[in-house]
Amino acid sequence: MIAVAVLILLAALLAALHSLMRKQPDRRSLWRTALYVGVGTGVARAALASLGWYMMEHTGGPLQIPAFALAMMAWPEGAMLDERRLTPVPPAFYIQLSVLLIASTLAVSCLVAVIATKSRFGRVRM
Repeated sequence: MIAVAVLILLAALLAALHSLMRKQPDRRSLWRTALYVGVGTGVARAALASLGWYMMEHTGGPLQIPAFALAMMAWPEGAMLDERRLTPVPPAFYIQLSVLLIASTLAVSCLVAVIATKSRFGRVRM
């Protein structure tokens, strides 16, 4: 049930982003919006996910519940960096995770911008 709600919320957010980008007057402002939204959302996602991951490994008790919810934002990218270990992750892991989160969020934003450009202007010219 929760997975269905998350998918519906994700689809609504992507539709809202597409609608926002279609309202831009020209290509330059559309791509600027895609860059700002992608990097801004990626940085927020990276900060919250890294904080959650850190709290998951270094705290105990009731603080792990919200930390787990924050760390779930990084599961797809965190799986790419998975190393077998028994100790907490090194600081370089958080940097790599943050770069992957920002890059993947920016890629999704640019993909929506390509679709919005195609539907608004007819052809894609970058």
